[in-house]
Amino acid sequence: MALLTGVSLFFIFHLSLFISSCARQGYPSGGPKDVEPPVAVGCKPANESRHFKAKKFYVEFDEYVVLKSAEQNVLVSPPLKNKPEYSVKGKGVQVVLNDTLQENTTYLFQFKEAIADYTEGNMLPTYEYVFSTGADMDTMMLAGNVLNARTGKPWSEVLTVAAYRNMEDMVPALVTRTDKKGNFAFHYIPEGSYHIVAFEDKNRDLRVDSTEAAAWDELTYHASDSIDSSAMAHLRVSAPDRSHQRLLKAEFTSRGRISIITLKPMQQPQLTGEPSEWRLNPKGDTMSVWCLNELCDSTVLILTDEGFIDTMKLRYRAPIRKGRRSSSQQQEPLMKALCSGNNAYYDDLRLGFTVPVKATGDSLQAKVMALKDSSVSLCPIVLDNNGLQARLNAKLHSGENYRIHLTDSLFTDLYGHPSDSLDFTLTPKDYGTLTLHIDNQTGHPLVVEVLDSRDTVIQFQTLEMSGTLHFIHLPAAEYRLRAVVDCDGNGQWTTGDWLLRRQPEECILYEKKLQLREKWELEERWTITTDK
Repeated sequence: MALLTGVSLFFIFHLSLFISSCARQGYPSGGPKDVEPPVAVGCKPANESRHFKAKKFYVEFDEYVVLKSAEQNVLVSPPLKNKPEYSVKGKGVQVVLNDTLQENTTYLFQFKEAIADYTEGNMLPTYEYVFSTGADMDTMMLAGNVLNARTGKPWSEVLTVAAYRNMEDMVPALVTRTDKKGNFAFHYIPEGSYHIVAFEDKNRDLRVDSTEAAAWDELTYHASDSIDSSAMAHLRVSAPDRSHQRLLKAEFTSRGRISIITLKPMQQPQLTGEPSEWRLNPKGDTMSVWCLNELCDSTVLILTDEGFIDTMKLRYRAPIRKGRRSSSQQQEPLMKALCSGNNAYYDDLRLGFTVPVKATGDSLQAKVMALKDSSVSLCPIVLDNNGLQARLNAKLHSGENYRIHLTDSLFTDLYGHPSDSLDFTLTPKDYGTLTLHIDNQTGHPLVVEVLDSRDTVIQFQTLEMSGTLHFIHLPAAEYRLRAVVDCDGNGQWTTGDWLLRRQPEECILYEKKLQLREKWELEERWTITTDK
């Protein structure tokens, strides 16, 4: 099922029925603390006036009010070239028009959280003042919603929504704003068809900057006298990736050890300066550096990586403990277990090292004791090429208790320090397996992702056309499936880009949530089609 289907329409009815009222609504004197927003009790000229010729208008409220960032929170549709002046006068708000109004045009002023009462600060969520410079008032409507292109959930940040008669127009014909659920609606608009663009508009210039999150499509939407769900605009918003590689952080984590973090994954990094060894984390954005001088506490390093270069002048600062700096440095154990009782019985048991190591001999083994009957076996240890992890090739059974023992001096680090002995226990489990038979009708490769309850990608696989995928070693839990229509074939989701007029790659959710239990082998069939 595509992400853009099944959107709630409850907000439409509230928006379509909202007409700004100038009728007085009284409140009883005394009683509990005022928690109600101000209420408009009079307008001059009257709200919904025809043949509007005034240079200003005034809205009176039932109590004293304040303005909140009026220039940012009052939207005028169609936009005015010269910004109006907003001020508080008595118990109301005065708006002075500094522009020549178009003939036979309906103007809508939307006060979006711009007005609050003076005493308690109760915010008026929205207020609309509308007038026509001609004999007729435009009464058409147009509505829609904006979803996060990656997750399919409503875009929670407020966006400006602009409607254009022609996508080549520099100034929009109409403007409004989304609410916190990604919904928007245009009121009092003329008949016709519109292109719709939603964007951040951080500088409030009603133009899409190249770095701003934006949502649009190539469709035109027709104004109508009522909200038609089939004519609603459903837009997918994403932010373009225009960031350049840069250094985020570089510091001594202890004497002789340095951490370097960059904004983006490093591709082919080179590090010069202090003689050292370094390793990248799996994501590629963090470099761990070990100076060959174990007690090094100051150095200059130069990091280069595909057009990026940065010089780092670093000095070690001892941690402060109880008001004074500690001169001693507590060393972490060189070797530790990376496995626990949550591991599957068929998982590799892994060891981690705080410093790159090498084996002391050709034959490395660990002792494995089954606590059930105290039987002992030996399993080989295989050191990874980077020297930071090793795996134990042990044959274990689900649900049984084991104690693992490694003797000391099996490894030495790059400073010549031997490893200590290590003992740990575990009770491996039996994980589940998910098999997917996918009928890919998109015409593009797919990236199929398994998501946990927090929408975190647990596993993913790519698929060129239709076929079967096997996701193994999945802990018992509830999962969702998401498919990325990988139009550019880069094996990952690609964001949209307004400057390039490139839409974000479509993400499609599987219609069901999947409950996987221990030892289960779950099998599903999924036909994947695009929205377009």
